[in-house]
Amino acid sequence: MKNYFLCCIYVILAFKSNAQDSVVYTLQQCIDLALKNNLDMKISEYQSQIADAGLQQSRAAILPYANAYANQGINKGKSINPYTNTFVNQEIMTGQYGVNAGLTLFNGFNIMNTIRQSYFNYEASKMDKEQLKMDLTINVMLAYLQVLSSQEQVNQAASQVEVSKTQIERLNVLEANQAVAPSVLYDTKGQLANDKLTYITARSNLVTAKITLERLININFPVNATFEKIPVEPSLKLYETNAETIYGQASANLPQVRSAELRKLSALKTVQALRGQQFPVLSLVGSVGTNYSDAALAQKLISSTNISTDNYVIVGNNQLSVFAPQYQYSSTKITFRDQFKNNLNTYVGLSLQIPLFNGLKTRTQLNVAKINKNRMEAQQSTINVRLKSNINQAYNDMSVSFERYQVLEQQVKDYTESFKIGTIKFEKGVITTVDYIIAKNNIDRSKMNLIASKYEYILKSKILDYFMGKITL
Repeated sequence: MKNYFLCCIYVILAFKSNAQDSVVYTLQQCIDLALKNNLDMKISEYQSQIADAGLQQSRAAILPYANAYANQGINKGKSINPYTNTFVNQEIMTGQYGVNAGLTLFNGFNIMNTIRQSYFNYEASKMDKEQLKMDLTINVMLAYLQVLSSQEQVNQAASQVEVSKTQIERLNVLEANQAVAPSVLYDTKGQLANDKLTYITARSNLVTAKITLERLININFPVNATFEKIPVEPSLKLYETNAETIYGQASANLPQVRSAELRKLSALKTVQALRGQQFPVLSLVGSVGTNYSDAALAQKLISSTNISTDNYVIVGNNQLSVFAPQYQYSSTKITFRDQFKNNLNTYVGLSLQIPLFNGLKTRTQLNVAKINKNRMEAQQSTINVRLKSNINQAYNDMSVSFERYQVLEQQVKDYTESFKIGTIKFEKGVITTVDYIIAKNNIDRSKMNLIASKYEYILKSKILDYFMGKITL
């Protein structure tokens, strides 16, 4: 029983330990979750599907059309018998059945230009989706790096607190033995309070960075969530590619540039398609039809007899009566099947429709399409100008952040040595508390700035990678 009880306790403790293990997120996991959960990505996918459906519909316009019809009705009172084309005064059930079809032979290339316009729209929608994917990916990367930067600053702030606590513990012992002035202890406690405030601010910034990442991914991180660090070189190197090369790569690879070009081509095809509506439309048409009437009767001869009529002829002074044959018929209704075959008719012909006037509808649509084409051309030009301007700005920001990183890296080295010396002097009572606090503040501030500068440079470099189409780490 004792061994069983100890075993149960071990299992419970192991389960509790596993439940408290932190959930580790990698950068790739965050990107995958964002692409899966982001609402804008879903909307973009739906828009691409709509554009694809429009393309299929425009392609189907080159196919012939065919329609079947069936009309069934009852006529009461005086009407025309559709079978004999004579007036009758009875209830007649009639029906008309058939198929008509047509094929457009020429319409000013309206259909072909509409197909191309839909194709360019569809390709542009795919480019828009790829651009959104790239934008979302780079935003997740930047947010993830901001989380890592904030986490390092939290760790650095916590380290600063521990250094101050260690000094206070030492000073408490000295103060108890009256080996140090009370002001030295209280100055150091005040510095500890400053370090705690820095730690609180850093921790708040970390929470804000996680919330930003949560919004992009569209999930809520567990309280114990941690994030895997990315490999970073001990000493960063300057970005190798220059701004002109980056712009050349961006203008050739960025989906938003290709999308603007496709939108311009789509607008051009829209203009050409509307111009085609001003031309005559030549079509090949044909139909097959038949009809039915329950008043249709078939007459069958039963017998014939010769009967005397009022007419006569004179033969040799003799008046002779004229006899005429009289026929007797039986009437039977013609079946639906027989009428269907007997009344079958076909038609084949050419149809020419010449547009004359439709209230300036086509002309107005054409003018609007021309304006939209000009707008797309201006938009494409604007995108290229802004792209180059953004790349130049991003490259300058990267260069400045790298220079700042180099300066701060050397500053940390210098302040580290200064703080080591200051700590030794302070513990030996050579320098005052003020001098020690100044030295500590210098190294603490320098390290925090170096962390921020390092991740700032990485962020700026990733933005340049984004412009070049390299958005993975």
